[in-house]
Order: sequence, then structure tokens, then C-alpha cells
Amino acid sequence: MLENAEGLQRQTLRIYGELKVRRESWAGLLVFACGPGVSATGLPAAVSIAGGATLVLDPDAAVVKSVFRKGGVDFVVNTLDETLRVLKNEIRKGRPLSVVLEGKTEPALMELRERGVLPELRVEFSDAGDSAAGWGRDVLVLDRSAGVVLPSPELQSWLSRHGWDEMVLAAQTTAGLRELDARLLAMLPERDQVRRAWVQRIARYQRPAPSEVRVVWLTEAERAEAAE
Repeated sequence: MLENAEGLQRQTLRIYGELKVRRESWAGLLVFACGPGVSATGLPAAVSIAGGATLVLDPDAAVVKSVFRKGGVDFVVNTLDETLRVLKNEIRKGRPLSVVLEGKTEPALMELRERGVLPELRVEFSDAGDSAAGWGRDVLVLDRSAGVVLPSPELQSWLSRHGWDEMVLAAQTTAGLRELDARLLAMLPERDQVRRAWVQRIARYQRPAPSEVRVVWLTEAERAEAAE
């Protein structure tokens, strides 16, 4: 679990990038992950910003409660019936949603398989066990050996093609961070929905306190403009 606001936002941006590298739109698609503390990885926020739905199985009640309190997930539920009921309608309508099923992982996994639920993508973290091996249409393994997810070669190549580099911008207050986001949106091209969606939505899922930072991809020219 990442306690540092900058580290969590950096990881969330990288996961968002991994999703966008693989698919332009995740609307109507389900992304799955499981394991202790997975709800606190930034994955649910990244998927929601990309337009998809997330189902996370997380047995760590304390972590789940903390993430939900900070706005990192939309719903926390205790039964699989409730989980699927919440997700079904939003997936059908192509609307983003994140749901955490709190409790033991193995029984829920078994029941999901028995019910024929098949996520579009299963996400694994390199420093966590894979109890859902072989499930899902596709799998994304994220390298977290350095403590924060490292960009894959595919993501690095994608960013390079766009001329984007990861940059951390700071504000003194929450109001200052809102002003910074407004400046970024005024600077980013209207056609650039990838970065605009990130700036517009990340504050909903990750509240800035205790530090006000915005991690964002910028070109060299944009970095100079943002620093003015």
C-alpha cells in the first residue's frame, strides 16, 4: 500500500497509461484484480478514468475502509450477489465504476468462475501472489519491484511517440491545485482526451491532502509553459 500521495498518483497514472496503450476505450469492459491491499494500488481509479469497470477482491478490511473513505473506490460490498448487481447495470451502460468485494478471496473466485463471469483483463502485481491464474480474457502483469509500478516497454514506447514525460507539479493549497488543473486543461489540446481525462478526473478519486501534487505527462514545450 502506497502511503505517499505522490507515489500513489504516479502509480495510478502509469496503470492508466498501461490500459490506454492496450485499448482506446474501456467502456463496458470489466477489469479484475485480487489480493490483500490491491484496492489501494490506484488500479480502480485508473480503470475508472479510462472508462471501465473494476472488480477487486480484497480481504484486508482496514485497507478497504481507508481507500473507500478517501474516495478511491465507488462501492464496498460484502456479498457476490450485491457485487454483480451493482456492476451489471453500469457495465451494460458503459459507465465507469469500481467495486471492492471485501472478504476471503478463494470462495469468491470459485463462485465467479462458476457463474461464468469473465473479465476482459486480469491485473497482477509482481510482488503479490496470483490466485486467479488462467482466468480472464487477457492478463496485465505490473512490475512493482521498485515499490512503485514501473512502466512497461510498451508504455515507454507509447509515451516516447507522443513526446510525453512524467512530471510532478506542486501547489501550496487544495485551491491552488484546482487552479493548476485548470491551467493544465487550458494548455492541453482539446483533441487530447487521454491527458485531459486524467487531469479532469483524478481529483475525484485521490484527494490531495496532505500534499497537493499533480503527476502528469507533458511535452518539453508544455513543461516549460507549466513551470512559468
